[in-house]
Amino acid sequence: MGHILILPTMVGVAEIVDFCDFLSPTPEEQAARDAAVHSIFDVIKYIWPACKPEVFRLFMIGLYLPTSDIDVMILESGIKNPQTGLYALFRVLSQRGIAKKIQVIAKASVPIIKFVEKKSGAAFDISFDVDNGPKAAEFIKEAVLKWPQLRPLCLILKVFLQQRDLNEVYSSGIDSYALLAMIIAMLQICIFGFSIRHWTLAG
Repeated sequence: MGHILILPTMVGVAEIVDFCDFLSPTPEEQAARDAAVHSIFDVIKYIWPACKPEVFRLFMIGLYLPTSDIDVMILESGIKNPQTGLYALFRVLSQRGIAKKIQVIAKASVPIIKFVEKKSGAAFDISFDVDNGPKAAEFIKEAVLKWPQLRPLCLILKVFLQQRDLNEVYSSGIDSYALLAMIIAMLQICIFGFSIRHWTLAG
């Protein structure tokens, strides 16, 4: 494992790594989440057979908390109005009885539907045809490989934000992608000596 950068005012490196290991899902928990994803994908494909539902990369590479939402993007759905698609999904989920606490957030910058899959208790956020979604996922995958410090820093800060109800964008919080971008910027400054002046001059 690579060296983990940490600020001197924070707890020790070993404690952070141990805490992140504690947060990591057990094989049984991972299997339950995988089954929930498969169940929801079945519903999505039932409505739009030609679409391509994808789980956001954070879930695939373990950058999530036990209580984190599973972010799903529905690509190539052919839906011109995302709100129409979200309400169609709302109706089918309700009819099948596999979800609870279903909420359509139609007026967000990226409209989503939020719900909890009953069997697993896993929470989902689903959006439609987010153009930069696949590119963002690939960027995160490469960043985690490049900076091993990223995962523990991301997880402990996600806990910090969640405990203060600052982890939801629609309620003026910070989403995972924004958090990752800030951590990457910090790592660039600390490891490579980048500075705001450097970026300004480079721009």
